[in-house]
Amino acid sequence: MSRHAWSTGWKTGPEYDLTRLKNDLFMAETYGKYEDGAFGHAISLPESGNEHYNNQPYTGIIKKTPYFKEIYDSFKTEVTSFRLLRRDAGTSYGIHNDRDMGDDIVRFQIPIRTNNHCWFAITDCEMEEEYTEENSHTLYTFNKKFKPRFKNFKMKAGFIHTFDVKLNHSMFNEGNADRVTLSIDLKKNQWVDKFIDSFREN
Repeated sequence: MSRHAWSTGWKTGPEYDLTRLKNDLFMAETYGKYEDGAFGHAISLPESGNEHYNNQPYTGIIKKTPYFKEIYDSFKTEVTSFRLLRRDAGTSYGIHNDRDMGDDIVRFQIPIRTNNHCWFAITDCEMEEEYTEENSHTLYTFNKKFKPRFKNFKMKAGFIHTFDVKLNHSMFNEGNADRVTLSIDLKKNQWVDKFIDSFREN
């Protein structure tokens, strides 16, 4: 085994109804604005919840999106975040990690609108800086910076995915259309463990 062998923790779970997801996305984008949410690219769907800055402001749009509500209610644990995240064409997140969530939270994503040029990039390297600014790297420069300790992957639309967000990572939308994903944070319990056990390792 390579001395650099490590795991992204990327797993893929069940498929959801992409048509219904897109219908609810249309409603959410009709009544909400990404620019009003955290970092200018989020719509927090519930009426209320914890006070983490990622979730502010709560919009209550979940009442207008029956399939999102059905998904929300299907989790047999506390849902600590339930947001739509948009990444515009030709942009990227800063390199960061999400350790501030705490060790008792697991993040999931269900991509709804995506393209073939949306890449996740992950490294097990630590950085001197806490994070980098948006658009400070391309996929190419990320991979060059962390070579050979990086991995890239794509998330298929309509499926639920999880990976180790405590590792430093970014998402690069190098396509010509925006990407929107349903981001879900769940509090760990036996149900969540069993749910993840049903996922396929990638």
